[in-house]
Amino acid sequence: MNTLVVYSSLTGNTKMVCEKVYEIIEGEKSIVSISDIKELDIDSFNRFIIGFWVDKGTADKRTREFIKKLSKKEIAFIGTLGAEPESDHGKKVFERVTELCNKNNNLLGGFLCRGKIDPKLVEKMGKFPLKLVHPLTPERLERIEGAKSHPNEKDFENAKNYFKKLF
Repeated sequence: MNTLVVYSSLTGNTKMVCEKVYEIIEGEKSIVSISDIKELDIDSFNRFIIGFWVDKGTADKRTREFIKKLSKKEIAFIGTLGAEPESDHGKKVFERVTELCNKNNNLLGGFLCRGKIDPKLVEKMGKFPLKLVHPLTPERLERIEGAKSHPNEKDFENAKNYFKKLF
């Protein structure tokens, strides 16, 4: 099995989790940023682990475009988000990315974990008009603060254990 781990990472969260999972993958393997994917012959890989950061409730745009180019591949995904993966938001993200991956490929599974939120995004949230998208409520500020310590060693171990069982 020839596995490609490809990731899109805004703050470094997704890259870190993908690198940890890459360590435990057996057989032929490669890891690459989605920015450098054009340098590879993706047809030479039959299994993909695709890492993404969550943007607007789904995988970021570059990752979505990459997934749409794949056909008849085995895919698993790793996503990082500021919210708890078990939250309603996390569950919706999982559903959306699962649907996208299953369109032309065989989805093996997916793993979500928390990650710190880009400070530039938090700054933008503070400028949104009140009661619109993502107002900085005390609850949201608490979630943002809690996400700052992620991904952590426990998240890395959970990701590695998930993929050991999956493969």
